[in-house]
Amino acid sequence: MLKRNIILSVLIVVAGSIHAQVRPGIKLGYNLSGVAASYTGTSELKSTAAGDPDNFHMKSGFQAGMVIDCPVNDAWAIQPGIRFTNQGFTDKYTGNGKSVKKFALYSLQIPVYAQYRLNIAEETNLLFQAGPYVGFGLFGRQKYTRKGKSVDLNDKQKKITFGGGTSNDIHKAFDYGVGAGVGIEFYSFQLTVAYDLGLYDASFKKDDTKSGLYNVDLRNHNLSITLAFIFGRRDPLQNKKD
Repeated sequence: MLKRNIILSVLIVVAGSIHAQVRPGIKLGYNLSGVAASYTGTSELKSTAAGDPDNFHMKSGFQAGMVIDCPVNDAWAIQPGIRFTNQGFTDKYTGNGKSVKKFALYSLQIPVYAQYRLNIAEETNLLFQAGPYVGFGLFGRQKYTRKGKSVDLNDKQKKITFGGGTSNDIHKAFDYGVGAGVGIEFYSFQLTVAYDLGLYDASFKKDDTKSGLYNVDLRNHNLSITLAFIFGRRDPLQNKKD
């Protein structure tokens, strides 16, 4: 019910903002992602076990997708989109000879930003944007190194499943959160720096030889730099700088 209400609200907002100047666009970007996490394991060796959030670090990734620029007036627009995004986190721990596990998580996300333009020079505008997003986990992979050397994993060990109930799985595929960003628009190009914060606990369970079964509550966060190309031109700004 919550998922359906969020999606319906997004569609109503988008539909209410559309008029003849709607412009599609494409967007590519770099991600620096991580997780806000809490550990609920039972091991007394938490500091040396895989899965201790104190050992979690951010990892690089990417995103690619489409946007629709829906002007409300000359300065304001609603900008929904859909993006395929590679996020995740790195787990560095001292057990098993200074091991590192990289978790690459792939999702589809639907952001809806309210965007404001402020003219600063000819054909150049500052951009300010904020809004919610919903996401759906697709699949994931993990890589494992120990003492700087890659450790071979079989396909089952490499695979991370969203919505699965076994070890190494992200137990909830659905995600939602909020995001905000600033950027610059030059003609039809929009370069933006944005931060997204997940508000939903995805839950990660793992079996470990030292700590046994433990749970890690996960909330995604992601810093991104994106470049979008928007097809067509917007009306001139009334707040244009003289």
